[in-house]
Amino acid sequence: MRTDPVEIGHEQFFESGDPAQSSYERLRSAALDRRHRGDARCKAKVETHGVAGLFIDPEHTVAPCWQTRTRRVSERNGTALYHAHLLDKDFETIATSLAEGVGVRTTSRIQRVDKKTVLHVLSKSAPQAAKVTHALLANTKVTECQLDEMWSFVGKKEKNLGPIEKLGRTLGDAWIWIAFDAVNKVVLAKVVGKRTFPHAVELLEEVKRVTTGIPELFSSDQLDQYERALIQVYGKLAQPCGTGRRGRPPKARLVAPEDLVYVQVVKQYEGHRVSKVNRKIVFGTQDQVDGILASSTSSQKINTSYIERHNGSIRHIDSRCVRKTYRFSKIMTNHKQQLELSMAYYHLCRPHRTLTKRHGKPTTPFMSGGLTDHVWQMKELLSFKC
Repeated sequence: MRTDPVEIGHEQFFESGDPAQSSYERLRSAALDRRHRGDARCKAKVETHGVAGLFIDPEHTVAPCWQTRTRRVSERNGTALYHAHLLDKDFETIATSLAEGVGVRTTSRIQRVDKKTVLHVLSKSAPQAAKVTHALLANTKVTECQLDEMWSFVGKKEKNLGPIEKLGRTLGDAWIWIAFDAVNKVVLAKVVGKRTFPHAVELLEEVKRVTTGIPELFSSDQLDQYERALIQVYGKLAQPCGTGRRGRPPKARLVAPEDLVYVQVVKQYEGHRVSKVNRKIVFGTQDQVDGILASSTSSQKINTSYIERHNGSIRHIDSRCVRKTYRFSKIMTNHKQQLELSMAYYHLCRPHRTLTKRHGKPTTPFMSGGLTDHVWQMKELLSFKC
């Protein structure tokens, strides 16, 4: 007995008992008594052969004619503009306004649309931005990767949460974990969540996916979760030497590979100001670090300055991350969607001032990283098919 549809001439045949068979029986009855205008060829076949002539094989029957018709596919299918119910120009303007750091209510007043329309544009454009970024950001060669986490919140601040809200873990602090290419200014990975070890592992797993090999140098602040996460993601199993005593041998454990170089910037504070900065090599040797910094086009010493400057850019282009504002996210979904849209716009549509000065022409981070060859427009981002 066949289980898949089999092409016979211009008709399709299905297994006996398939739901399509009963659907076709109803369509055939409707065509015979002229209650339905079906396909002329199928209708002629029914009128000529009758009911018994349709059964070529006791186990198969002709598929309904409406399944063999060619359906018209919209050119917008697979893009943010599909079923948007807005003019392309209006949709593009609203999406650009959100990506440039304008709030939802402010955008609704400027564009003279309802707040729900603005949120609808966000819900359509953010998945499109995430798909485009995921498709383009791959096989990237990174020399210097800086790691940091930026504070934000959803609904209310952590100190104002009740016991039930703390258990839900959907409100309160929403830390934005970021892995940043200090040379090309590309955000290699981003994760929104609590300040926990699993989120650090998730961040570095994404870095491993989009890069070719291990970045030459990792740098971060003194958060101890990065060290464990690097071992978890990039570590190799090694068998410790035996102790020479009786008993079970020690189990294999993860150790840092020789080409993994990780440094930390340790800051000491007096009050709310930084009083002293120490630099610590966690993985690798001093010679490895000196060689990487000597050949670097961005850093001359161990630092996290570039990612901290980029955190300021995020707070500028993402209105939900501005400090002391009423535009904070009320739900986590909108918080993540706004970040996706803003980052895609930053990577593809907004020329970077430092990169433009370096290359002598308007250059975006993805252009500097060799992931695209021109500055995108918002319409191209929204209509690009991955």
